[in-house]
Amino acid sequence: MKVGKWILIVSFAVIVVSIAAWVVIAFYGLPWKEKAVAAKLEKYLEEKYEQDFTLKESFYNFKAGSYGGQFYPVSDPELEFYAEEGFAEYTYVDTYPEVLWARQLKEAVQPIAKEIYPAASIDTNYTTYESLDIVKGPKIPPFHEVNVMLGVHLEMEEAFLDSKEEWKQLVSLIEKVQGLSSAIDVSFNFADKEKNIETFITCPPKTEAEIKSVRQAKKFCSVSKYDMETDMALDE
Repeated sequence: MKVGKWILIVSFAVIVVSIAAWVVIAFYGLPWKEKAVAAKLEKYLEEKYEQDFTLKESFYNFKAGSYGGQFYPVSDPELEFYAEEGFAEYTYVDTYPEVLWARQLKEAVQPIAKEIYPAASIDTNYTTYESLDIVKGPKIPPFHEVNVMLGVHLEMEEAFLDSKEEWKQLVSLIEKVQGLSSAIDVSFNFADKEKNIETFITCPPKTEAEIKSVRQAKKFCSVSKYDMETDMALDE
């Protein structure tokens, strides 16, 4: 009985440890493999773009079951992006071109936007892996030559009253952004802290709708209002 009992205890302990190890590996991956893949990714980047890169940190993407790393060019430490194991026919993938395009767009839009909305906070975003079939390295064409999907977002701490003058301001910026590239969408976030109302306006890229007038903006841009305290949508 004692021997049988010990066998059951040991077997149970082995099962528990095995399950725990599986859970840890599933969420955090294998440390040695994480480092090995990061080194391969650094080599891949340097061969593809013909320049030196620095690994900031490695990671395991448990959702995709892949290993990757956060990198930046030695010549430009501010330009951080990530690379990881790929999918389908892509052995490795990276967002270096996308991050570069987003920066280029921000540099182009910022002076234009500040003329119209001096107090606005301006940011840009990109669609992951847009560059896969466009950039094979080492040269990365500028964003306006490839018409990749990008976005411009403005944050304003002021109310949006739906006036004609406000819509004219929106159109003025949208028209200029659409002139830079036909694949850029524009969004605005107006935060009325006095009334706790947030107005979010999203306007499509030129490929979907060219916007040159208030009428076109009202037709093609979507407008949503939210309660800033509850995040609940407000009825128009």
